[in-house]
Amino acid sequence: MKNKLVSRMTLIALLTALCCVLRVAFVEFPNVKPITALFFAFSIYIGFYDSLAIMSLTMLLTGMLLGFSPIIIGQILVYAVLILIFKGFSKVNAGPIFLSIISAILALVFGFLISLFSGLLYGFGSGGFIAYWLAGLPFDAAHALSTLIFYPIVIIILQRTKALKK
Repeated sequence: MKNKLVSRMTLIALLTALCCVLRVAFVEFPNVKPITALFFAFSIYIGFYDSLAIMSLTMLLTGMLLGFSPIIIGQILVYAVLILIFKGFSKVNAGPIFLSIISAILALVFGFLISLFSGLLYGFGSGGFIAYWLAGLPFDAAHALSTLIFYPIVIIILQRTKALKK
């Protein structure tokens, strides 16, 4: 029992460190990040709650490195909902291509919901929500495209990793 808990905590810590390093490594490319694909894949391979722990710790730790703001709370809440939705889609026994497309769509939804959260927090300005959201759409598209590309790569790597076998 104690060994299993230590193994689980170690796995969460190592995967959180990996996500933090990848988020910082890709910081020069706006919204191009493999971490969304990782969070979704972790929900399949190590479980929903551990994926939530990794995501929350990643957002908090990288927030300390890159700049902490109330948006991090929104990111954690939105990611939690999207990971839950993705986990539901993964239970349908869908293939990796379908899940890659779902992950890209959910990355777009992430951008929409974060724009909504940001606008409610800081104000939408004179153009209203539509203008606010459209201004961020190229970044949301980059996030969706990068998630679409990274998800199959992450899945291939995780399938070959014995420590994360289902």
